[in-house]
Amino acid sequence: MFISEKTNRILAVIARKVNGIFWSILLLLFLLPQWALAETPGPCDDPTRLCNPIDSPNLSSFLLGIVNVAIQYGAILIVFFIVFAGFKFVTAQGNSEKVSEARKMLTWVVVGAFVLLGVYVIRAAICGTIKQLGVTVTCDI
Repeated sequence: MFISEKTNRILAVIARKVNGIFWSILLLLFLLPQWALAETPGPCDDPTRLCNPIDSPNLSSFLLGIVNVAIQYGAILIVFFIVFAGFKFVTAQGNSEKVSEARKMLTWVVVGAFVLLGVYVIRAAICGTIKQLGVTVTCDI
């Protein structure tokens, strides 16, 4: 099924607009002062104030928590897919198409593992730099 040139141009414009809106919102979230985003966690006694339902005291610790969870689940998935790629190698039984498919899967799993390792290293470098600057932020590794 082919898409006409006009439809393709319309979809490209929509994609650019959505991309621009996404990056604008993301930039706005990082530029807002943290006190404006949430209060300290705990019970909310004053019904006129907005309470934080998340256990994180600020946006930085919330995002670090998300990165920690992503690294933990990513590591589990890496191990699972390495075992699965090994299983595909064993069940290929010399079939060149299945062996190449298993090799391709193992290659992408290793690339994903390096990306996950890179995320961990970048996070550790940023947290170390922030701690050396004397900013108090929770960067538990």
